[in-house]
Amino acid sequence: MRIRVDEIPESGRFIHFHWDERRLGRFLPADDPFRLRLLHPVNVDLELQKHPDHVRVMGIIRGSLQLGCHRCLDSFEYALEEPVDVFLMEEEKAPKTEETELDEEELDVEFFDGEVIDIDRLVAEHIFLALPFKALCSENCQGLCPQCGANLNKGPCPCEKKRGESPFSHLKTIRSRLPE
Repeated sequence: MRIRVDEIPESGRFIHFHWDERRLGRFLPADDPFRLRLLHPVNVDLELQKHPDHVRVMGIIRGSLQLGCHRCLDSFEYALEEPVDVFLMEEEKAPKTEETELDEEELDVEFFDGEVIDIDRLVAEHIFLALPFKALCSENCQGLCPQCGANLNKGPCPCEKKRGESPFSHLKTIRSRLPE
């Protein structure tokens, strides 16, 4: 979805739409580490307010995503509720120097070509930034057995009993011989 800035009325513009898997696919890398899928279309509610030097976009993005756990590789549902509050400025107003110190308010500033705002790109950025750094199906996920690859959340693996002594078990005997 693209919105022309000159079509935003002075009173602002409210938009509500459903963001589907097709739109998501345009922004996913080929080697998506999250194995991200939409369980249902994402609800996007935004308000665009036009100001003389910027456009402010506020709202919320809600939906249910399917992610792949980084430990056990099982898929799980992730509830997304991401607030949006961004200031969009024309690219020509962007600082031209290589290094510019930004204050806290300027960290939420993004740039656009001055005529059209790409809402899909904005939604995709917010979805990706809302994803957890390490996606886990649960906090106590045990992951996969390093020997056989069995999912340890579903029970102990057969090779657990076969494991011999730890290579560090001999250190215990050395420690017991040391004077205190």
